[in-house]
Amino acid sequence: MEQQTDIYRAAKEGTLERAFSDMIAVLPGVITLEQMKERIFALNSEELSFNIVHEDEAGMMIELQYGDIILPYEIEVNQAPEVIEYKDFFRQGTLLEESVYEEAKNGTEVFVRTLFHGDALIGYYNQLEFIWRVAPDLLFVLDHSAAMKVITKEYISYYVGNDLLPDIQDLYIIHSIYEDGGEERDSQYWFHTHGLLRTGLTEVELIIPSRLSSYYGIPDLFSTFVHNCFEHGYVPLNEPAIIAHSQEGDIRVIAVPWEEALSYVGKKTMVTNLKAIEHEEVRLQPLDASFEFLGNMDDRDDIHQQPSCLLFQYDENENSISCFDVEFTLNEGLMFFKTTSETERMAYNAKQSFGYFANIRDTYGDEDEFQFLVKLGIPYAEEEHEHMWFEVTHITDQEVSGILMNEPYFLPDMKKDQEYTLNFNQLTDWVIYREEDMINPTNLYQFLK
Repeated sequence: MEQQTDIYRAAKEGTLERAFSDMIAVLPGVITLEQMKERIFALNSEELSFNIVHEDEAGMMIELQYGDIILPYEIEVNQAPEVIEYKDFFRQGTLLEESVYEEAKNGTEVFVRTLFHGDALIGYYNQLEFIWRVAPDLLFVLDHSAAMKVITKEYISYYVGNDLLPDIQDLYIIHSIYEDGGEERDSQYWFHTHGLLRTGLTEVELIIPSRLSSYYGIPDLFSTFVHNCFEHGYVPLNEPAIIAHSQEGDIRVIAVPWEEALSYVGKKTMVTNLKAIEHEEVRLQPLDASFEFLGNMDDRDDIHQQPSCLLFQYDENENSISCFDVEFTLNEGLMFFKTTSETERMAYNAKQSFGYFANIRDTYGDEDEFQFLVKLGIPYAEEEHEHMWFEVTHITDQEVSGILMNEPYFLPDMKKDQEYTLNFNQLTDWVIYREEDMINPTNLYQFLK
């Protein structure tokens, strides 16, 4: 097994080389490489230009230039394989009709590879936008870098068409492996991501060798940790990181390279016993053969031996780490922290998509099963804002009026259940409740059919 010490050191320093981002657009019918080239160069304009760097019978490498920005793409065009079952892949958002999968069997796969530079979210958006420009007739996209996750046409159309930034969670997929222990032993869980290596981070894992009552909080645990890595530009290996707040206090995690971390599963380990990555080699540690758990070495093929870190809960009082357990998923009062960049992205998307919110309210605002809420950030100190929810009563071009839904912590002049009129620029989020549905800027595309 290959030692990956230098990779982990680079991840901790924020200098990890990024993997390629590979996607496959599946189109109806037969498309040749020459026809795809014609599609690409038909997009040439004063603002956008394409240049072929290399071409052979297998495909081509091109550069897309937009102003001072140059984006490289490698493209291959192939007939859809007969043996593949597209419907078996995980689907992002809405379920696709069975007829779409049948049409795809006789279609064409357009492989698109790129390398993210700078902000990985923008790189992800640019890759989807490029695919959408050259293949607006696509059936769906397979995110090869995220374990062949299916990205729907509706998702791409909504985000690209409205110039919205995807969520960091869209960059990866969480695979959850479960084993029912029955009456003799505990059930076990192994959660792990695919897709983060293209962002300059390691993959992230969670091993829970005990029964859970639900998966509550687990996706948020992953996304909050990943957001923190993005915000600070590195993976804080063997360092405490604050993830959430509960009634008992802050919840912290420590991420450990999986090779070392496997020996800590199912036990309490002092932080002082962790390897110093800066000075020591990261290698597989001796394991207790009598203690079996999911995610162990026997469960790892080559793909699951790639650079990845395992999250443990950190006990500050004891300076120790241990696996998360059922107590974490039972704590429904968790408040997960959001980074500054994530808050800014959410506010941007809320404003960009607010026209949909206003139109839906104009149409259904009088119906009892609908409730329309907005979140606004109200300043209370220099560069400090309290974000609160309001039930909307009126909307104009520049202002939003609504009933405050909760008592403020830092704004004594504002009271719950009172109506306030606030500037649209303070908008940071919105949500529409319709019976069992919760519609927001992230999932709105699923309801636009």
